[in-house]
Parts: sequence; structure tokens; C-alpha cells
Amino acid sequence: MPQNPTRQRIKFSEVAIGQRFFDPISQEYFVKQSDEMAAMVTGIGDGTVPDEFEPDDVVGIDAKT
Repeated sequence: MPQNPTRQRIKFSEVAIGQRFFDPISQEYFVKQSDEMAAMVTGIGDGTVPDEFEPDDVVGIDAKT
């Protein structure tokens, strides 16, 4: 599986509330809603159903180019 060179790996705890991030497990984008919750905004997600994340979960944020 090729890695996206413009995606930075960080821990979920480092994502700002309201920031969009990529979850490598589900291969979908989420928006962080709280210290433990985020909602999927791509695929089958419409941003309304929260999903739990652990602070140490590794996620990705797209680098600004």
C-alpha cells in the first residue's frame, strides 16, 4: 500500500478539535469533535455519528501545500 507523501502521521491527542484527519484503519476522513470522539465525513459518514478514538491512536493529517 503506497503512503501519501503529503500526509503527516500524528497521535489523535495532537489533532485540534474541529480539524479533519485521516484514519488509516478505516481508510476514511474524520473531524475531531472532542478529546475522545470524532465523526466520519467521507465514505458512509455524514459527520453526525461519533466514533471513539484513543489519545495514542496514530492518524494522519494532510500537509498544506
